[in-house]
Amino acid sequence: MLKNYLKIAFRNLKKHKIFSVINILGLTLGISVCLIISLFILNENSFDSYNKNAARIYKLIDTQNNSSGIDYRVAGIITSNFPEIKKACYLQVIKMQISTSYLKNALNVNNIMSADKSFFTMFTIPFVYGNPEKPFDNINSVVITESIAKTLFGKVNPIGKQIKIFNSLELVVSGVIKDFPDNSSIDASILVNAQNNKFKFSFYRTSSDSSSYRYPFNIYLLVKKNLELKSLISKLNNNAGVFYPYIKKINLMPLTDVYLSDNTTGSSNKKGNPAFLELLLSIALIVLVLAVINYINLNAAQQNKRNKETGIRKTIGAGRKEIIFLFLTESVLVTVAAFILALCIVEISLPAFNSFLGTRLSLFLLLKFPVNLIVILSVFITGILAGIGPAVIFSSFSAARIFRGDILKNKKKSYLRNILTVIQFTISAALIICLIIIQKQLNFVKYSNLGFNKEQLVRLDIPNNKSQLTALENKFGDYSGIKNYCATLGVPGEINCVFGSGIKGKDKPVSIIMADTSFINTFGIHLIKGRKLEPGDFGKTCFINETAYKYFGWDNLKNKIYNDGGGYKVIGVVKDFNFASMHKAIEPLAVLFTDNIPMDYINVRIAKGSTGQTMNYIKKVWAEIYPYHIRYQFYDQWVDSLYRQDEKFGEAIAMFALLAMAISCMGILGLAVFLSESRRKEIGIRKVHGAGVNSIMVLLNKDFIKLVLVSFIIACPIAWFLVNKWLQNFAYRTKINWWVFALSGLIILFIALFTVSWQAFKAATANSVESLRYE
Repeated sequence: MLKNYLKIAFRNLKKHKIFSVINILGLTLGISVCLIISLFILNENSFDSYNKNAARIYKLIDTQNNSSGIDYRVAGIITSNFPEIKKACYLQVIKMQISTSYLKNALNVNNIMSADKSFFTMFTIPFVYGNPEKPFDNINSVVITESIAKTLFGKVNPIGKQIKIFNSLELVVSGVIKDFPDNSSIDASILVNAQNNKFKFSFYRTSSDSSSYRYPFNIYLLVKKNLELKSLISKLNNNAGVFYPYIKKINLMPLTDVYLSDNTTGSSNKKGNPAFLELLLSIALIVLVLAVINYINLNAAQQNKRNKETGIRKTIGAGRKEIIFLFLTESVLVTVAAFILALCIVEISLPAFNSFLGTRLSLFLLLKFPVNLIVILSVFITGILAGIGPAVIFSSFSAARIFRGDILKNKKKSYLRNILTVIQFTISAALIICLIIIQKQLNFVKYSNLGFNKEQLVRLDIPNNKSQLTALENKFGDYSGIKNYCATLGVPGEINCVFGSGIKGKDKPVSIIMADTSFINTFGIHLIKGRKLEPGDFGKTCFINETAYKYFGWDNLKNKIYNDGGGYKVIGVVKDFNFASMHKAIEPLAVLFTDNIPMDYINVRIAKGSTGQTMNYIKKVWAEIYPYHIRYQFYDQWVDSLYRQDEKFGEAIAMFALLAMAISCMGILGLAVFLSESRRKEIGIRKVHGAGVNSIMVLLNKDFIKLVLVSFIIACPIAWFLVNKWLQNFAYRTKINWWVFALSGLIILFIALFTVSWQAFKAATANSVESLRYE
């Protein structure tokens, strides 16, 4: 029986070639999008799962301050007082350019991790050389990744050899580990011993008392097997007194949730975008629904051609179940064919997609159980869903009614087609609205006033050598193409120094930039309260931003002291400026004017019209002073880099929306074919009575215009809800203007009319005699 049904299905597909190709193509596009998005979502949800102890590792969270930057001493306290905790480790990853060298071999790495020895046994860290039980021989030991070892040492075993970081700090290699996997939320190229005070990179004080220093790290706990998480959290909070004064209220986050769920301050992990995944999942479902709707509409368009076949089968004894099974066999066969083609398309397009999103996706992810079973079931369910509607409708007609030819007169059947068309238009309109607003938001964040002048401003990474810095500044001062320059520790985009407020009851960390006296003029930042710097202020004074001024609760600057960092007199308040992306609200900031700490950047304001010439000069004098390769970045490029992920997000949405529109247009075309065939006699009669081509086209198109208007009305609130949810990722957001909706409505109307008008024109210009003879 099944073999016979398959033969008939193949015969029907071959007989109706055009519709079969469009059906298979539509489902292929829909399934391809679903497969690619599924691979990406599977990969994003696999982060940290490679660790053997992943199910038992938790990250410690300070819920009172929504922070995972917790003093490292808490790790020892928690293991000493709670036997449920088998181990605890603490680590801190600093993302910055680090010059690393061995003899004449040198390179810059992007991050460095300060960790204790327990990290190497809690997490799955394969060693190439060295001992995970004793990763550090002493506080001046360093563990490096395999890729760094190959660059610096080639194939030689580097254990015991001395490398230099930060151009001055000498460390002995005690271990080489495999590079962290792509799906690890923790990543670093160089790992140093956190017991060395030099590698406690961040610190702050909660009061002017020197004993109140805090050194924030990310703390991870390894708990006993089969431990109930809620009871452990409850026990920790019930005994929170043992953690005083470091933390008051505790929560534990599973390691496998960190990548997508950790939105705490002080976190040094890679961060995923759960909102992006939700949107991609929505797109996958939408595209698949459109493909199924497309299949149903196209089947409806060829209903008249299939009715006689169905009538004959019923006449010779076929029951309704057999007719339904035949149509379902055909739809499943089409879906399976589309799935096979989709696999080929995905395999071909994966390299481009991986390059686009910076991933390493592979179809092998679909072969793992239970993913493979879910995929197979999804293909058959999709085929059944695509075919069940037409199968039930077509099989419901009696043979007598089919042969009388009055099937197409049934007005009730048009409701289903109209509903499906409205769904397609609604999805298309909502996608267009979302696309426009996403692009509007990206333009808003990229071109908004940041509070400082980013144009013609470049920053250079400088080694820790004061005499070389002085020589460089002297050269800059003599060149007319350089308007201003200033040396800083920390710059917008790279602030790694965080202090406390030094004010009782104000525990929120304060970001710190240490700078020379040219900072304000070089960056073009506005002083809105207080006075400018005067001779003798250097090393004693600071500016704070508006946010810090409001947070401290001050109403004037009289006798105001910022107590942390040694104590600085606050002489001015600068207008808030964005020193991070607009995803985050501006936080308290202090600019300390001092030269007691080595600077890591020099910022240069270049005169307009002389960028190329001035950069050549900068590179020339750099080569005269420093033996290291120059590293620099213009601030406008830095701003663009902050939103690169959002731009990729917008591009991905645009790409998938284009596919969705293509599938939707196929369905609309199918409906246009159906309507023109069903009204063929009416069109012929109208033309005999003198109706022109334009009036016929208006007749056929006006129904689509009504459907577009209904769809647009439905799409507006849906799109507003979705895009408003996405905008919540930004602290600063664009306005959702009325014209966005109006423009989207015009675009969807144009696409719909463009798609159906050629079929309407074809029907309007057909020979009336042939139309009437057909009946």
